[in-house]
Amino acid sequence: MEEAQNNKFNEVMTLAETAEYLQLSEKTVLRMCQKNEIPGAKIASQWRFMRSVIRDWLAGQMQTIQMSRLKKFAQPLLLHEIMSPDLIILDIQPDSKISILKQLMIPLKETGFAKNPQVLFESLIERERMMTTAIGHGIAIPHPRKPIPDMFSEPAVLLGICKQGTNFEAVDDRLVHLFFVICSTREDIHLQLMAKISWLCRQEKIVAELQKAATKNEVIGVVRKASQSLG
Repeated sequence: MEEAQNNKFNEVMTLAETAEYLQLSEKTVLRMCQKNEIPGAKIASQWRFMRSVIRDWLAGQMQTIQMSRLKKFAQPLLLHEIMSPDLIILDIQPDSKISILKQLMIPLKETGFAKNPQVLFESLIERERMMTTAIGHGIAIPHPRKPIPDMFSEPAVLLGICKQGTNFEAVDDRLVHLFFVICSTREDIHLQLMAKISWLCRQEKIVAELQKAATKNEVIGVVRKASQSLG
């Protein structure tokens, strides 16, 4: 019971706690925030960070450092190449968190892309109960805690767009418009996708273009233009 309370207390970290977690100075973390180099949200003039998001971001940074090694074995994934029109939803309807996750599951069921949709759905719910995946700035990245073996035959990213915005318990209390569901087959792929999506979501112009996209091909075009610059 006490451990659960401590975990809950530490879900949202202050600037000082994040600096301690990363073993950096507070000035360094603040400078990174101001340059939009680290995922965080400014609430009432104070920076706040989600422990799970910082953990995933840090893993992504480490993954980026190792990218040259990965290239010896496999070509780095480009987001637009693993996004399919069949896995893009342009009309997510505002509703409860459970309802949103059910809407996101529809194309995964209809296309058969998820081998066991119910197990995936329950994993997404479990992850949200631990901590919201709405990282702020109108973005959420629903994903299981770990890749589920044999769930997908290949990696992909599903994108759901809610033009009106919906409450998804975001850390900055803003409505969420974009939902990126990571469909990864291995831990290293999960980290690579998390890092690239996190970078993509920090580009305000790209986020705005995705929210306004009228067709699925337009969505992929926006992601293509952005992901090619990242590599």
